[in-house]
Amino acid sequence: MTTRSQPAAKHLTINGLRLRYLEWGRPDALPVICVHGYTSSAEAFNALARRIQDRAHIIAMDVRGHGESAWSQDDAYQYADQAGDLAALVDQLGIGRFVLIGTSMGGVIAMVYASQYADRLRGLVLNDIGPDVEAGSGRITGLVRSRPADFASLDEAMQYRREISPITAARPLEDQTETARGVLSERPDGRWAWKMDPAYIEQRVKRGAPARPPLWPTLETLPCATQIVWGTDSDVLSEAQAKRMVAALPRGELVSVPGVGHAPTLVEPPVLAALDRLLATV
Repeated sequence: MTTRSQPAAKHLTINGLRLRYLEWGRPDALPVICVHGYTSSAEAFNALARRIQDRAHIIAMDVRGHGESAWSQDDAYQYADQAGDLAALVDQLGIGRFVLIGTSMGGVIAMVYASQYADRLRGLVLNDIGPDVEAGSGRITGLVRSRPADFASLDEAMQYRREISPITAARPLEDQTETARGVLSERPDGRWAWKMDPAYIEQRVKRGAPARPPLWPTLETLPCATQIVWGTDSDVLSEAQAKRMVAALPRGELVSVPGVGHAPTLVEPPVLAALDRLLATV
């Protein structure tokens, strides 16, 4: 059996919090920064990183309150807080211009970052998310509110994850295990619990997802090549909004992933082909 390549797990203190990131690829190659979604962690990008690590330097961060990153002591979980962490991470690592990939919540963080640092971006990939909130955001909040607090085993947790997500269920078992370990940890009593800050979950349940700032003006003036990845069965990004985004962007491209809901894994053939084009030209 072939041993799969693994990232280096590293930490930085950013805005007073110890944040973790996973590093892949060659340090002298094209920098690619990845930001995950609300129920995810840096491991969400492992499958993609293995496919592009020969030509990229990939940094996938655990957003504050997620994965192995620290929890905010003052419940600072607005998009501005998260985008501020991203900006500080890039600066501390000494990265100049780079490609930014954001999935779902990570895409909003990416757009907020782009609103302030557009000149730093060589390319942008927004995975199944847009400036306007759609119905699926409420569905995700409800799902997190109602999910079990813990599980008797990792296998039980993975079975639950398959039941609530056809996209997860369709992934190879090794990918399922990796991504599950990114969002769950074993307690001393042997049970497996979510790594996300409970205060973060409570905040979103009570108030809904953080308000998105006006982001259409950012897209309309964004100079870099930008790909909008859209799962055609998504309830978080509609076809109408995806097409409006591409029309608004000076250099926009729509990457449709047929038969997939929220959110594509970024290793679907249409996405890999699009990323190949992007990475070869930026």
